[in-house]
Order: sequence, then structure tokens, then C-alpha cells
Amino acid sequence: MGKINLTPGTPFEGKMTFPPPAGVILNNTNSNTTIPPHPPVLCKGVLADGKEDSWLEYIPEELPAGKKPPLIISCHGGGASAELQFNENSWWCVCEAEGAIAVFPNAGGQTRAWLSEDPPAQPAQPGPRAGGLMDAFAGSPDGRASEENHHIKFLKALIEEMKKKYDIDEGRVYMQGMSMGDIMTMMFSRVCGHLLAAADCTAGPSPEVALFNEDGSLKGYDCPVPMYQSRGELDNIVVGKRPGKEDTTRQDVNAGNREFWLRVNECDDLPRLAIRGVNNFAFYTGKKANLVYRDVKHRGHGQTLDDSFWAWETLFKYCRRNPDGSVTCYDSDFTSTGDKTAVAICDGAQYAYVRNRKVKLEAPVFSEALTNMDFATREQVEVKRDLYVPVSALSQFFGAEVELIKDGKGAVIRTKEEEFEVVSESVACLHSGFLEAMFMPARMRNGVLFVPLRWFAEVIFRRFVTECDGALYFSGHYGEMSKDMAYLIKEILA
Repeated sequence: MGKINLTPGTPFEGKMTFPPPAGVILNNTNSNTTIPPHPPVLCKGVLADGKEDSWLEYIPEELPAGKKPPLIISCHGGGASAELQFNENSWWCVCEAEGAIAVFPNAGGQTRAWLSEDPPAQPAQPGPRAGGLMDAFAGSPDGRASEENHHIKFLKALIEEMKKKYDIDEGRVYMQGMSMGDIMTMMFSRVCGHLLAAADCTAGPSPEVALFNEDGSLKGYDCPVPMYQSRGELDNIVVGKRPGKEDTTRQDVNAGNREFWLRVNECDDLPRLAIRGVNNFAFYTGKKANLVYRDVKHRGHGQTLDDSFWAWETLFKYCRRNPDGSVTCYDSDFTSTGDKTAVAICDGAQYAYVRNRKVKLEAPVFSEALTNMDFATREQVEVKRDLYVPVSALSQFFGAEVELIKDGKGAVIRTKEEEFEVVSESVACLHSGFLEAMFMPARMRNGVLFVPLRWFAEVIFRRFVTECDGALYFSGHYGEMSKDMAYLIKEILA
């Protein structure tokens, strides 16, 4: 393991230029930058179609002795550049730590846009109005870039160039792309997946017209590819609609991109979930290759500085393309378990996700509002909304002993240390001679006693709870649920 030396920088002041001026570090909801120990080297050459292309190469201070280094190709976003892509991720840190080599290709052309040999007549517009991008997909019969596409030929030739120049490990070639670079990586993975040990698609995603036929079948692909997909919760760019969903959300499009590789890689089992701080993960093990999905709370359209490390430590590091074309893909300790003690529920579901297993509850979850009277208007104002579970679920979630009393209208909940008593239509919780008020009262529904889960999880069982869009998740450590994680939990528990 090599050493990573972080260099202090100057904070951003005034109008920012891209890439940032030397020594300046940028940090916001879309972009982070850092300062490497030495700059990458700009290279130019004619590698395909008789055209000159350019790229940056980053070589670590030390390469591992007697070992062939892995190669990472990192593709910039539309209208950006290799230099900007280098500054906005931490692949140089991975290179220093792991003895890898990274290259950052330039798309070139007037608009610096990927996907098409001839650049669009107009620069690509950010946001939902990506008509030129949709035209590029529609123009290809099977919805993907042809192998005759110059960019694909350039990237293939660049891999070969790096193999000859640095004696690269052919079984450990990885590709990552940001935004339109994500879409380029997605296309390359489908057309030339046999050249990659794994891929990282950051902040795309591809419209479903590029991935699915009208009957829902998959459009053409080369082979299974271990896939890491990373999104920002605040990213609201929607390219194309999901079939049957007139009001397509960003989460719908993300789900389509996830579904494509889940089917290709034959990830048939439910995922292991983990929420660590703002990082929301779903780890899928497939019969042919694995998939790691990451959604980041409070982030917009961009790549987090640590995205490179998460991709490396959760997937790339454990994947190799074998000479026969198959993939060897291991799970790390983290990806093999996720949050081992976590529980997830959602409004209306009769199932819960308990320690990464789907279990049936005695009755469906429901939500209820806590209100407060506004003394000025005499109106009841909603303060918060809690999710209710059958009191028997406390046994399933926490291993507590639950005994119904008072003809089922009350319950005693016993843990190893203490016992608690609750009764329907009351906020009272009696324990150790102390009467404590829950935020919400216990309720009777169709003969079943329900309790507000968040209060019990946080106050009684000392768990960290996070909620989003009608889903609730708790574990033994801090975390913030993102919209994609809530969407995924609802899919699992439907």
C-alpha cells in the first residue's frame, strides 16, 4: 500500500474558472477538487481513424516492483475536459495507494461531447432538454454506439497503447465516467465489456431507449461486466421517460440503469443495504458479475471526491477479467454483509427488510401525522409523520419479548435489562416506575396493537434512525437515507 500525501490548498474566492487555478480547492454540492503531488502528463497521438487525440496520464510516485499495474480510464462529462476530470476526482490517490496508472481521455471536437464521431451542431444543453443526446441514441439501430464510432475505437486503442507503454495487467483494466462520460462508459461496457474488469458509471444515467426494446427485452451487449453506479440525490436531470411512467423521476431513470446490469449480470437475489453517513449503498451479488449501487445524500450532478475510492474499495479491487472472458468477482467484508443489524420499512408495506432479509409483518405499516394547534388560527398543523408497526415487530426487529395484555389493547415489551408497558390510544410508556411520553400514541387497527417505530428504535433501543419519502431505516450507526435508497426499499418491500 502506497502513501497518499494531501496538500493544503487555497479556498475558492471570486469567480471560479475550470479547472481551478493552481493551488485552489473547490468544494460544493456538485464538485470537489484536490491537489496531487505532481500534475498528470498531457499526451497526444494518432491512435484511430488517422485522427489526433489527446489524453492525460497519471503515474504514481512508485509502481509495484515485479507486478503489472492495473489501468483506470476516466472519462470527463459533456463539454468538460480531461484536465477538469482529473481535478474533480481522486483517482490519483488510488494510483498512489494501489500502484495503478490512470488515463483521462479527451473527447475532443468543438463541444467536447462523447458518443458521436461528428460533434453535434449545437452544444449539449444541461438539464432535461437533452434532445441532441436522444437523437444520438435513436440514430443507432440497437441503441448503442457502433464499434465504428471513433470514440470507442479511440478508447480501445488507448487501452492497447497503455498496455504496451506500461506493461499493464490485461485482466485489471477499469473504466469510469462522469455524466456524459458515464453514458460513454455505459456504451463502452456494452460494446467492449470483454476488455474491462469492471466499470464505474457516475452521475449519468443513460435513457432507457438506449437500454431496452419496446417489449422490455435488453438491447445488445457484449458480456456481463461488474458495475458500480453512483448518483447524487439532488441531481434532477431526467433524460427520456420510463415506459408507462408519464411523470418519470430521476429515481425512475436510475432504476432503469440499475435494472439493465442486474439482468445482464444475473443478480437475482435481493441486495445487502448499507447507509454510512451520506453514502447509501446496495450490494448485489450476481451469478456472472456483481453490481454496487451508491446514492449520495445532499449531492447534485457531479462526482464526489471519494467516489473513486468507494468504487475501488467496494468493487474494482476485487474484480478481474480472466483470459477465457469470465469475471472473477469477490465481495469485501463490507459488501458481503452491508449493515448487518439494519431494518427498513415503508408506508403501506406488510413486509420489512430485517438484516437484509424480507420478512412478513403481522399487519401492514401505516403512517400518522403528529399535529400541533396554532393558537393564532386555532388550526391543527402537521408537525411530523411517524410510521407505525405492529407491536409484535419489536420482537422481529430487536429480539425483544412481547406479551399482549388487557385483551390485546396493551403490551409488555421485555429486553435483557428492562420491561416497558404501553396501551392503545395513549402516549404513555411505563418503565422502571417512570412514565415517559412517546411522541405518538399506540394505536389499535383491526384488532392489532401498533406502536410508533421511530420512538422505540431511538429512545428504547438506541438505534440511529433515518427517514425519506415514506421509508424508514435504522442501524447501529449514523446515516442519512437518500431518495434512491427510499425508492429501492419500496421496490424490495412491494
